[in-house]
Amino acid sequence: MTAKTMHKAEADLRTTLTSLADRWEQMAKSAPDFGGDDLFIDEPTPTQLQQFERATTYRKTAADLREVLRIGQIPHDLMTDAELEQHGTAQ
Repeated sequence: MTAKTMHKAEADLRTTLTSLADRWEQMAKSAPDFGGDDLFIDEPTPTQLQQFERATTYRKTAADLREVLRIGQIPHDLMTDAELEQHGTAQ
């Protein structure tokens, strides 16, 4: 694989991952927003609470992915046990 081919492959991967993060953020927007100190007349339903939790997960995952793309490496809190063994733990 040439350097030019590797650069294109990395650029394609970055584009794909950015698109994925954009999609997760878009999916998160469709959920109800219970943030802040809002007072509710009716308590949120279990389905609404599940949608809110799912949206929170989507937002966190998209932010984590953007952080990986920004810094070019996996942050310590996202590493698997195998990666921690290979790269060491934070002191």
